[in-house]
Amino acid sequence: MKLKKFVSAISLAAIFTSSVIFTSCSCKITEEQLAQIAEERRQERALNAEITSTQSENSKMTKELQTRQRELDDCNQKRNIVKQRLNQWPNIWPDYTPEP
Repeated sequence: MKLKKFVSAISLAAIFTSSVIFTSCSCKITEEQLAQIAEERRQERALNAEITSTQSENSKMTKELQTRQRELDDCNQKRNIVKQRLNQWPNIWPDYTPEP
């Protein structure tokens, strides 16, 4: 029982001492620190704007790439059709019979 009282008394004293120490400190921000904070906030805004513009540019580039890829696929498909018909030359249209 004495141990519990002793521990509680020490912890109470530690809490009291720490509260006195922390309340007696008065931290004040200097003008230099305020200027540094303002500069860092300005840099943060600039970086956020740059990130946003880069993301929108990335989105535009992705759409452009998809468009070009569709054009390439279409071109390759047409080229394959032409190659197939060229391999069948001169009988490209088997159901066609020329008139005498």
